[in-house]
Amino acid sequence: MKALRIIVFLFFLSLSGSNYLNAQTLKAWLQAGDKSMEDMRFAEAIEYYNNALAFETGDLTIMYKMAEASRLYKDYERAAIWYGKTVLEDQSNRFPLAVFHFAEMKKYLGMYEESARLFERYAALTKTDSSYFQTKANFEIAAMPEVMKLAAKQSDITITNAGSPVNTNYSEFGASLIGDSTLYFASLRFLYESKDKKTDDYYVSRILQSSKKNAKFATPVPMNILFNDAKSHNGNLAFSPDFKVAVFSRCLPEGENNLECELYYSRMTDGKWSKPELIPGGVNLTGYTATQPAIGTRGADGYVLYFVSDRPGGSGKLDIWTSLIDASFAFGAPENPGPPVNTFDDEMTPFFDSPNQTLYFSSYGHVGLGGMDIMKAVITNSNFSAPENLGPGINTSVNDVYYTLNKDYKSGTLSSNRKGSMFIGSKTCCYDIYLFNIPEKDTTPVVAAVDSTLLPTGGIKPTPEAIEAAAIGNRATYEEFLPLELYFENDQPGKRSYASTTTENYEKLYQEYLAAVPEYKQKYSGKLAGSPKANAESEIDTFFVGTVTKSYNRLNTFAGKIQKALEAGYSIELEVRGRTSPLAKSEYNELLSRRRIASLVNFFNIFNNGVLNAYLKDGKLKVTEVPAGETLVASGVSDQLKDKRNSVYHPAAASERKIEVINIQLVPPQQ
Repeated sequence: MKALRIIVFLFFLSLSGSNYLNAQTLKAWLQAGDKSMEDMRFAEAIEYYNNALAFETGDLTIMYKMAEASRLYKDYERAAIWYGKTVLEDQSNRFPLAVFHFAEMKKYLGMYEESARLFERYAALTKTDSSYFQTKANFEIAAMPEVMKLAAKQSDITITNAGSPVNTNYSEFGASLIGDSTLYFASLRFLYESKDKKTDDYYVSRILQSSKKNAKFATPVPMNILFNDAKSHNGNLAFSPDFKVAVFSRCLPEGENNLECELYYSRMTDGKWSKPELIPGGVNLTGYTATQPAIGTRGADGYVLYFVSDRPGGSGKLDIWTSLIDASFAFGAPENPGPPVNTFDDEMTPFFDSPNQTLYFSSYGHVGLGGMDIMKAVITNSNFSAPENLGPGINTSVNDVYYTLNKDYKSGTLSSNRKGSMFIGSKTCCYDIYLFNIPEKDTTPVVAAVDSTLLPTGGIKPTPEAIEAAAIGNRATYEEFLPLELYFENDQPGKRSYASTTTENYEKLYQEYLAAVPEYKQKYSGKLAGSPKANAESEIDTFFVGTVTKSYNRLNTFAGKIQKALEAGYSIELEVRGRTSPLAKSEYNELLSRRRIASLVNFFNIFNNGVLNAYLKDGKLKVTEVPAGETLVASGVSDQLKDKRNSVYHPAAASERKIEVINIQLVPPQQ
């Protein structure tokens, strides 16, 4: 993120020497935002448009641009707010797509009835249109009753975030667990420093591998240079079931905004992978993308390659295609399986289960809970069955992709930007890898996973104790609180200290922070008067009441649930990440993050008269530090010491001074 701020700073230096009147004028903010949108730097665009709105609060065009930037950054909550404002003010229908995307955002947020009404409004508004958006709106209207039934289903699948060091605040995706111990995946965490002065530095993805020991993944390391080209996006690695063939994609920026991907293959020879080669046979087509491969076996007849492309001849936008690989390893001409797999919209991230002849993939064109949903289609008599949605648990109202099964076919991995994933700025901005287990079907009636002595003798209706016992062992009981964010006063605890720990506890720090509300109102409203002053003071109240206090109350509830789990014999490990506002040097901020995490441990020590103290001492309750310091700070937050109104008292800066409980490991008691 430091590199990101440097780029922004240099950009504004260039503005200061041009014909712009001032870098902070409305025109400058708008042009900066538009440039960021062109460069796909959506987080920066949000900040610039937000500053522009300070000049023109009700400007319809700026509000729409703010909504668009938020949507593309996958900040669905913020996007819904700004699309809503645009729709409310747009009396002449200048931005009809605002209604469509407002409906889309409502679905991403799980507000299905509101989403349906808005799709109906858009369809009526553009009924003479034959575009994709009209087709999509009508599809969503017809599908909504089925969507709501799907959302009401219960899931018995156990799914957990892989946590660090596999996941970071960047995106991780396309995971495969080979054997029982090696996880291969891609991560967009690597900065490519361009040698071309005309090209900005940019982040690229590389293929990584991580070994699993004692149920934990080691720090991932990049695969060798054969698979990772320094300036390209490398990812989507897939192996044949016999581990003799590897296929992956390599993508380069094409023009301003697009990536053009090509597929490569490598073969295992004498225990080593060969130098990757471009896949022949027309799989890679100039001017179009070929990406996200999967490879299945056809026994003695060879293999079948599944991949994703936007080439002509498809059913819609991105389609799943196939290429048969014969026994001599010759690639056949690509074929499109068409319906029922492919639709008018996007289908992507295929995985083929060869023993069960089942294709898993993600789709935006089949009935789903929102975003990309994971589907499965079974091959029977050489034809695909109608795709089936895997339902809640695997799918959420946001994007769920890259479903793969492990060799036991009872567990696997997927990627998702669901809440609970690590993030920068927006809670749904980035993809994490998740691990899931599919329970074996059992025809014996059960009530959750509780001791039979807790069941009443007169029937199978569970007792309150049984319900509570089931909840204690259910990860969802705790994950609904994640990420749990706790906020701090500037440079606290340990003002100007270079210590890595503290004796302060978060409860005391929270009370002291609340006492500073009058100071924050005075400093933030400053010399403002009238309505602007009242609005500034209201922003402070909203931050402290709706964010700081709400989070503190959630912490106490969360700690109470942890207490019950520990008392029931569970062991718990919490992963906690630190963040700071960008006033001091990054080395200092990392130490400050550690002190803040230590204050949470101290809070647990005193919680409920010290009931958790013994569990901390014997290791039943562990807090693992994932300090991030300033590296996760959202773009646009002031780092100017002299500008304390914006760098200390502004709610945006205050929002960065926090720690986050981002993951929980729940180990059941030994039987």
